[in-house]
Amino acid sequence: MKRLEIDFNLNGIDVLVSLARYQFALRTVNNSDIKVLDFGCGSGYGSKILKEKYNDVVSFDVYPDGYSPKGLDVVNETTSFEENMFDMITCFEVIEHVDDAMQHSLMQDLYKWIKPNGSLFISTVRKMDPPPTENRKIEHVKELSYQELYDHCSKHFHNVYTFGQVDQVISTFYPENHYHFVFICTGKK
Repeated sequence: MKRLEIDFNLNGIDVLVSLARYQFALRTVNNSDIKVLDFGCGSGYGSKILKEKYNDVVSFDVYPDGYSPKGLDVVNETTSFEENMFDMITCFEVIEHVDDAMQHSLMQDLYKWIKPNGSLFISTVRKMDPPPTENRKIEHVKELSYQELYDHCSKHFHNVYTFGQVDQVISTFYPENHYHFVFICTGKK
């Protein structure tokens, strides 16, 4: 009999939390024939999950340090992306890594690339001042509050469905009780 063996550590919890966002998207959008963009795919674990369900997944990220995920073709330039190209875009834990001007630019690009009836799944860690870890102080250029992310999204979309995440659980919420915000944006303005 095959058994699941778990060597518990805190990094394992981070993995489960990240995977939960992709599972949330999978459970929400059922059509496997859509074109999906995993924007800011990192090491590609989420793209691999998306590819298990969706037939056409594009993975995008940039790697200034020359990193290259194993077993995954990653697009490094957005110049090939066309307007209204994707039915679904995931952009998980990306927006806090760029400054305010780039956040506005990112939202404009995501809006441009998504089809009029498409869905944008976007998430970010809840803004904490001061940031609780050294890594967040270094890596997160501009963390967002619930209202700041909502304002970015509602500028471009008629419908912004807001959820919160604690550990692996994504649910409706009171913003100050959740560690991550996970929004689904539909209905382009």
